[in-house]
Amino acid sequence: MNSCLQSLLNIEEFIRDISRQEVLWSAVPEAQLLRRLTDIRDCHESTDYGLKDHHLRSFKKAFSNQAPEYTGSAQKDAHEFLTLFLNEVKRLSPHLKRNAALQGQSYTCPVEDHHVFKMENMRTCKGCGHQSSQQEEFTSLSLDLVPEGSVEDMLETYLKEQEIEFRCDCGGTTSELKSSFDTLPRVLILHLKRFGFTQTYEIQKVDDPVRLQRDLVVPSNQGGGCYSLVSIISHYGGTESGHYICNSVHPEESPYSTSDNWLTYNDAQVLHTTGSAACEEQQNSAYILFYKRNVRRHSISS
Repeated sequence: MNSCLQSLLNIEEFIRDISRQEVLWSAVPEAQLLRRLTDIRDCHESTDYGLKDHHLRSFKKAFSNQAPEYTGSAQKDAHEFLTLFLNEVKRLSPHLKRNAALQGQSYTCPVEDHHVFKMENMRTCKGCGHQSSQQEEFTSLSLDLVPEGSVEDMLETYLKEQEIEFRCDCGGTTSELKSSFDTLPRVLILHLKRFGFTQTYEIQKVDDPVRLQRDLVVPSNQGGGCYSLVSIISHYGGTESGHYICNSVHPEESPYSTSDNWLTYNDAQVLHTTGSAACEEQQNSAYILFYKRNVRRHSISS
């Protein structure tokens, strides 16, 4: 929870959009999770650890009210938590939009505005060429690891055309399935699938190294987008127990700076580092990557 919150708090525009609409959701009982998040935001730079502990426990309690499986202290998966949290904020949207309309105002869901994107799955029958498409909405994309590959390699593998079994009206039994980005988010969250099953159906951790690219070009049906890595959540340990840390761009770092100041958040310990060092050190442990879309054009490098 700590590492996910550090990454989200580092998305300045996302937090700002939650804050600027506080007047709309502050009086809505169902929006308790947003209130608890802003409490954490307000004490983020405080050295009063008792206050921080109080607000983190209050946040966990509010979250557990919506996801009862998080009530206890059992270890949970960071990607699962992150997905549930973003979906919960998104779930509030229709209710808050109705409340805003009654006040003659409008509400914009920060998750929909920053994290949601749509994928198009195009199926083409190999027999008659008939095509059909289906869209799916995501807040993150889960990628299979490519041995000794890069983030770009994993993304290309996900988007690669694949053959599937499908019975078409023409009598054909095989089709080609091609996935593509239909829309792109402001913040692209990539989940690296480091946990899988063995042939005997036992869960295992995969520690294969991944080349973490600082910049990424993502194609879409409406034109490509350039993204820069701003946060890494890493998992240490195995399948039974483990520990998460977060490496993020320093909150005071300018988008145009060349100093490469990052911070490592390891529970209560916060240390200075650089983005280059974080990418090098976390190749075997990186689990969730946050890429922020650039509004300016720049050179692309690995």
